[in-house]
This record gives sequence, structure tokens and C-alpha cells, in this order.
Amino acid sequence: MKTIEIPEVKKRIRFSYLISGLILILFFAVIILPASASGIEANREVSAGTVYAGGTFTVTVNILTDQYVEALTLDENLPAGWNVSVIESDGAIFQNIETFKKSTQEWIWVQSLQAGEEKTVVYRVTVPSVIEPGNFMLSGNVSAYSVSSFPVNGTSEIIATYSPPEASFSASPLSGTSPLTVQFSDLSTGNPDSWKWDFDGNGAIDSSEKNPAWTYQTTGTYTVTLEAINTTYGNDTETKTGYITVTEEKTPSGGSKGGSGGGGGGGGGGSPESSRNVELKEVSNEQVFKGIHTCYTFKGETNDIVTVEFDPRKNFGKTTTIVEVLKNTSSIVKEPAPGTVYKNLNIWVGNSGFSDPENLENASISFRVNRTWLSENGIKESTIRLYRYTDSKWNSLPTTLTGGDEVFFYFRAETPGFSPFAIASPEKNSQIIEINPAGNKENNLMSSGEISGEDSKENMASNEEKENKEAPGTGMLFAAAGILASYAALRKRKIE
Repeated sequence: MKTIEIPEVKKRIRFSYLISGLILILFFAVIILPASASGIEANREVSAGTVYAGGTFTVTVNILTDQYVEALTLDENLPAGWNVSVIESDGAIFQNIETFKKSTQEWIWVQSLQAGEEKTVVYRVTVPSVIEPGNFMLSGNVSAYSVSSFPVNGTSEIIATYSPPEASFSASPLSGTSPLTVQFSDLSTGNPDSWKWDFDGNGAIDSSEKNPAWTYQTTGTYTVTLEAINTTYGNDTETKTGYITVTEEKTPSGGSKGGSGGGGGGGGGGSPESSRNVELKEVSNEQVFKGIHTCYTFKGETNDIVTVEFDPRKNFGKTTTIVEVLKNTSSIVKEPAPGTVYKNLNIWVGNSGFSDPENLENASISFRVNRTWLSENGIKESTIRLYRYTDSKWNSLPTTLTGGDEVFFYFRAETPGFSPFAIASPEKNSQIIEINPAGNKENNLMSSGEISGEDSKENMASNEEKENKEAPGTGMLFAAAGILASYAALRKRKIE
């Protein structure tokens, strides 16, 4: 009997071990079982993987259960300081847990969920406006009364950065008479660290300041462009077409300031000169700043103005100078320039009133005169003057001969302003008189570059008459000398 009972006992012991092992396996399976195996699935979707500082994005979490569960709970963890606002909770109670974990957001469903039932949570996240750019992680867990906590699948990484600047600006005033100074203000967002301004729509950068001021000298309508730049996050451009309007200043009589008054220039298309009288127009642009000598250089082959110079007393920025070489006397003056005119000109710098004494000083104009013209007109280079039309009359400017080459003589004239000008010699016919020795009567003539043949004959006749008148006087002198000699000889005889 003993030999029979021992194997049975051993069988019973082995069976009990087997049962205990199965129980332990089932116990650990329940505890360690993955979420999907528990009959619940949770997945997260994010509206944007990259978000700008101060921006928002939306998070959607879908939960699906294949079994009956009680007290379903969703915990979402976000970086500290990121704000959450609930869009859809699908019947859950939302809690922002402040006591233990400030960044945890919790949704709890009090009602039980049946197998196959689905819950969806939607919330909006606002990223702080001041943030260190980088990669941030979202995480979450789902749990229930009978289900251990397991992680939410899906998107978990968010890239936070700063947005590129959004260019924007304003200006005041937007219109007025020239010269018009406009104050510009940068309104760009996105933390730009540099700026590029084009105030006249020509594609050139006029200023790199954040809030610059610009003076418009020339009448017209101007397009303004601002490029706002952040060296790390990008740039943006805003263009406002026809944004600034500059009109010409009017005199009390209704006319444009300048013209015969000579107070300034019409500038860009504002010249009052008739286009039919303009033979050549040459334009030069320079930056004009207080205390920096300004020099405009002209290189046109038929333009005899070489430079226009002055010392500005104010900041004007980019300023245009126009030289108009005219076919005849300027149409905006009352009478031709005096003497023999070499060239009629208009010189406009900036716009009306630009050449006022409070704006500039030490203004001068350098010009040239062709040697052939001087020779053909019998004019000496020393007689050349630059005339300026102001106060309804022509005024001679201090003019200096500065040099010459094989083709031209060069001059420099000081001027108090800019308006119509004329290069001329003060005499209509500057005469050069040469007196030959008295013995050569045939060559003793007066010469002139413009004297006609009839005038030459009259001069020769006049010389002959003078010679005839002088001859009797000489005879009388010889006769008187003879009488005196005879009287002296008779007296000597009587004494003897």
C-alpha cells in the first residue's frame, strides 16, 4: 500500500503546482497586459507640428473601448506655461490639476462606457509669446477603474519657434507741398532686427533706421516699401503704392514758386520750361546731408555745365538736380540775357524753395565755353560771365576763368540760388582795336569781329579826312618858320 500511495501524492502535488502557476500567469497577465490588449485604444492628433511663439494649435484625442469600463480618465501633460482651453470634452469633467502637477490636464467620465463606445477630447493649446525655441513633448495616459494606466499613442513632439517678421508701417503726413518731410514708423511684428526702406519706389535702399524721416524735394506720387528682417527667423516686405503725394508750393498769385523769381527749382517733372524749348535735359541724384559738401557732376557731350556744388545746412536725403540746355531764351523770363549769348540754361536743384539761404550756402556752378565759338564771335574769354535771372532781371554772377584745354575754356561762378541762367559776353560785339605805325597808312585800320564792309569803308574815309586836315596845319608851321628866318636876316643887315 505504501508503494501505491506515494505516486498519487506526488501527482496531487504536481497538479496543485500547475494550478498555482496558471493563477500566477493570469494575475501577471492582467497587470502587465498592454493597453490594446485591455480592450481600450487611445490616439492623439495635433493640428500643427511646428508652432510660433504666441501661436496656437489644436489637439484631438480619440478613445475607443471594446469592453465595459468604469471611471474612464484621460491625463494630458504639456510643457509648463502652455495654456489649454477645452473645445470638446464629450461629457467628461475637465480638471486643471494645480496641486500636484500644474502642467497636467485631466478629463474624467463619471458614466460607464459600454463596449464599442468612443469618446473624443479636443482642446486648444496657446504657446507663450516669450519662449526659448526648441522641441517640446506632449504625453498622456488613459486609465479606468478596471484598467491600469497606459500611454496615449500618436503625435507627441511639437517644434516651437519664432515667426518671421510681418512688415507693416505708417507715415505722417501723407501729402503736402514740397519740400515735404515725412516721419515713418515701423509697425512690424515678429521682432525684426533690421530694416530696409525705399521711399521713392526706385528699388534703392534709402534708409536702414527703424523709424526714419525723409524729405521729398520733387513733386509727384511716391511708392514706399519696407523690408523687415529677422536674421534668424526670416523677413517680410510691405509695399504701399502711391502712398505719399507731394505737390508744388503755390505763390499768393496762384503760380508756382520759382520761375522768374528764381527761388528754387521745379525738380523732377516740375520744370515750368516749355518742353519744345528744351534741347537737352540731364539729371543727377545725390544724397544731401547737413555739413557734407554736395557736388553734382554732369558728363553730357552737349551739356556745358560741368558741376553744381553747395554746402547744405539741413538734411534732405536723396535730391535731384536737373540741367536743361535750351534752344532759345528761357520761356519763363521776360527778356533775353545781355550781350552775346553762348548758351541759355535752366538749373533746378530739389524743388521750390530749396535754394533759400536757410537751406544751403556757398553754391557754385562750373561750366565751359568752346574756343571756336569765342574765335568766331571775336570774344575774349576774359569777358565771359554767367548770368542768373532773378527778381525779373538778369544779374551778372562773379565768374572766374579756371583753366582750359584744346577745345574749351573752363569757368566757375558763384550763385545764391538756382533758376534760369545764361552764359554770355556782356558786349554784343566786343571789338579789338589794333593801331599800326603811322608810316604805314594803308594798314592803319580798326578791326572788329562783327564790323560790316560799309562800316570799314566809313572808318577808312574818316582816317583819310583826318590826314587831309592835318596836312594844312603842317604847312603853316613851315611858312611861319620861314618868315621868322627872313626877319632875323634883314635885322642883321641893318645892324651891320
